[in-house]
Amino acid sequence: MSQPASNPSSGQPATSRVSAKRLTIAAFFTAIGAIVLIASEIWLAALATIWAADGVLGLSMTGDVILAAIILPLALWATWMTVKLAVSAEMDPDNAA
Repeated sequence: MSQPASNPSSGQPATSRVSAKRLTIAAFFTAIGAIVLIASEIWLAALATIWAADGVLGLSMTGDVILAAIILPLALWATWMTVKLAVSAEMDPDNAA
């Protein structure tokens, strides 16, 4: 049984190396689709939380702004992490096929 040639500098088999240029249009649209789907859920949950807290607690405009200042950075961080993870998953050589 023969083993594929390996690159001594990277320590990985030659068959598992895929360059960044190999990111195809399908992989791009897959990442964009995942980002849009998950980011929309994140932002809808954030806005629903602010809306529900405002209704239950009867917050004024100042209360809404303070609550938004607490929740919206978390939603922004979660969206950024979603983008990073979706792109890295699509550029992973193990997912290329």
